[in-house]
Amino acid sequence: MRVIDLILLLNDFNKNSRVLIENTPINLAVVDIKVIDNKLILETSSKLKALKNWEFLLMINKSLYYTMPIFFDHKKNHQQLFGFRVAGDQLLLG
Repeated sequence: MRVIDLILLLNDFNKNSRVLIENTPINLAVVDIKVIDNKLILETSSKLKALKNWEFLLMINKSLYYTMPIFFDHKKNHQQLFGFRVAGDQLLLG
């Protein structure tokens, strides 16, 4: 999924929903972003509080990022983001 695609999808949801990566047994909070080799990487944490949707959108809504694919940290490597689902007040990316 590209950044612009995710922005367009997330704009329709509650701005105060938390953004997490769906993982078993515990979902990981999205806490920051970084760019490596023209890829947007979501930094995660199991200890910190997840960004709210409006905070996350503010961070990724830059024209330089629009065409970049999105990846997240998963077991010491990067896995590409393919979609998300809504669970209560959480947006679970995966």
